[in-house]
Amino acid sequence: MWQPYNPQMVPACLITGLPGADKQGFIAALAAARPHGAPWALLDNDGGGSAQALTRKGIATEVVIGCACCTGQVTLQVGLVRLLRRSRPGFLLIAADGAAEPDALEQALRQPELARAIALTRRVCVAPPQWLAALPEAARERLRRQIAAADSVVAATAAGVAQLRAAGYSQASGFTETIHQIVTGAPA
Repeated sequence: MWQPYNPQMVPACLITGLPGADKQGFIAALAAARPHGAPWALLDNDGGGSAQALTRKGIATEVVIGCACCTGQVTLQVGLVRLLRRSRPGFLLIAADGAAEPDALEQALRQPELARAIALTRRVCVAPPQWLAALPEAARERLRRQIAAADSVVAATAAGVAQLRAAGYSQASGFTETIHQIVTGAPA
């Protein structure tokens, strides 16, 4: 759920989606829309590919490995604190591993130390619509939970958005629309 910006806290966007869902493409497009010189940062818990690309674009990054929603919560907390202290960002992107359970991940981000520093203002799930029927049941259920927890479910193409909406996901939108909302601070 969208929360208004608190000037004492860094607004953050949590990005979920299963491996191969083009989270890197979404993050790259979002970074390209960043206002010139805006101090953004990325906590990459999704393999480090986005961090490598954004570091070259002047965005502070930190890569954490492990399951950020359970066994790797300490790693997540340490990585976030290190990134926030080092970069003092005006906006924070958090790319979650595809196996992340959204409720447990949000609970980790609500730990008192982190809750005082970041305001989770947007939750985005990158969801290729063709996967909805093709995934094994366990992965399909995880994707459904990620979608249910998201403010926006994004697909790279208009056809993908239409497929998601036809599947009952009314919060589906394209990369461009969602990126515009995030950059301008508009609610989902």
